Amino acid sequence: MITLPQLKALAKQNKIHYGNKNKDELVKLLIDNNIITASDAINSKITVNTVPKITVNTVKRNYDHLKGIRTNPKTVDVFDKETGKITIFPSKYKTGRTLGINSGLIEDGVTLKNCYVITVK
Repeated sequence: MITLPQLKALAKQNKIHYGNKNKDELVKLLIDNNIITASDAINSKITVNTVPKITVNTVKRNYDHLKGIRTNPKTVDVFDKETGKITIFPSKYKTGRTLGINSGLIEDGVTLKNCYVITVK
């Protein structure tokens, strides 16, 4: 027989809202939506793809690059090819806001809109 956590995982995988249902109601819901058959529910031939749990270390590793954005902003020099002027901005965010582009696109040596050459310090 399939366990309740396996049934909930199946419902979640198939984007079915199961709410506060017990095991019997959840099996009936999955059978009605043609996700499992009655014989599968009895014989327990269902495999559930498990999603890896997100740990604190994973979250820290994913967001380490964001730590220095507020505490250590990088100054950005923008050279305008048309006018020949160099404008210095205090951060990537302010550069993006002024030029009207996403600040994630601002990297060292990038040419934007064929007229701005960016140098990140």
